[in-house]
Amino acid sequence: MKAGGWSRPFRGLAACGDEFLVEEAKDGFLAAVIDGLGHGHEASLAAIGAVEAIRQTLDLAVEEIMLHCHEALRETRGAAVGVLKVDAAGKGSFCGVGNVDVIALAGASPGLFCSAGIVGHNMRRCRAMPFAMKPGDVYCLLSDGVSSRGDLRFALPGEPREVARRIVEKFGRDHDDATALVMGFSAEALLGA
Repeated sequence: MKAGGWSRPFRGLAACGDEFLVEEAKDGFLAAVIDGLGHGHEASLAAIGAVEAIRQTLDLAVEEIMLHCHEALRETRGAAVGVLKVDAAGKGSFCGVGNVDVIALAGASPGLFCSAGIVGHNMRRCRAMPFAMKPGDVYCLLSDGVSSRGDLRFALPGEPREVARRIVEKFGRDHDDATALVMGFSAEALLGA
């Protein structure tokens, strides 16, 4: 698995309310995108809190990670959170709440979506959704500060961080924080050697 991300704050602000996380986890790999509610310093505090909560629970199932985040963010303004775990064979699970998109840049659509709500406040449910990546598949997790309406595949090929940067620069909304996290499963031809 090869992955990398890129975030930038709301135009004109120093603090970014978006974060992403890429970590090795027990029996696989974890990727997450967090979008603190709103933007600026308070959104940044929520996003950083979610990153810390996820790091504390890397080896749990995605829905348990999300429940831990929900408790950890109660004293913040809350966040949209998408957590994806995948093993060495490409089998994985995703759990998301709020406005985080998961799209395919290469391969079939994963068909993953987030439940409504705000982690830390009104998370009604969190449900793990299974998926399987095939060799050559490339997924992109996006905060809602990035429009998914265009053809994001234009950013391929390249190193994952560079692909994510191109996506944020072209499709990032100026009036919001923007984050893209790109990950590929045996996709060296598209994401570099």
